[in-house]
Amino acid sequence: MSRPSVVCAVVLAHWSGLGWLAVAAPQPAEAARNPLLRQPATPEPEAAKEVPVAKSAPQVEAEAFCEDKSLAELIGLLGDERFHMRQAAEDQLHHLLHAAPADKPNAVEVICFETYQTQRDPEIRLRARAVLTDFAATLWSPECFLGVTTAPDQGFDEDGNLVSRLKISKVAANGPAALGGIQAEDFLRGIDAIQFADATAAKQFAAHLAEKRPGDQVTLHLERDGQTSDVIVTLGCKSRARKRADNDNSSVPTPAQCLREYLAFKAKR
Repeated sequence: MSRPSVVCAVVLAHWSGLGWLAVAAPQPAEAARNPLLRQPATPEPEAAKEVPVAKSAPQVEAEAFCEDKSLAELIGLLGDERFHMRQAAEDQLHHLLHAAPADKPNAVEVICFETYQTQRDPEIRLRARAVLTDFAATLWSPECFLGVTTAPDQGFDEDGNLVSRLKISKVAANGPAALGGIQAEDFLRGIDAIQFADATAAKQFAAHLAEKRPGDQVTLHLERDGQTSDVIVTLGCKSRARKRADNDNSSVPTPAQCLREYLAFKAKR
């Protein structure tokens, strides 16, 4: 068949309704020019939405009931025969645990520790332990805490010699230093057997404290209004650091490890 005959056959097939047999599929460039030839875009799947779990009426009532209860009452409710009441009491203790001021003794920690040590009801002990684990993992650390902010300074001793010292610019309220009577504007001349003698006083001070543990006692050599004195202070606990580098997980303790550290520390006191 000659070439003109082939062309005529294709045209006749198209006009007779059989064009789909003879006409090739449109090329991508042609489809882009003609919107009628474009394939419908596949819709992107919607991101999964977090649907809050609706609380039951007993749960809501239990939470409202526990909001104004004392710590002793909440401890008693940990052993309530109703599950939603036990759970609401534990949740309230967790809330109060984190709401307590950081510069004061935590009453929730104290009563939960006593409960964990003395309570015979296994349900109450288990839930008190859960609150203690929360406390150990987020609010407590074995690092020691003195509660002062210092800056390098120089002054003169009793003989008129120039000496290095640290000026205390801030004292944490109710911290170990404050409880020992230390005040802002006092000067540190040394700690324990260390007498500050040069510009490395701040490094010496920090390095010495880093070797201590919570509960250890240190002797601070103070200067106030030209008068020197020695003050013995019992070191407290520094809050556990929450923020760490994203690529450094080696130093992140598990909740169980935190609780073991905490209980071992309490056993030594």
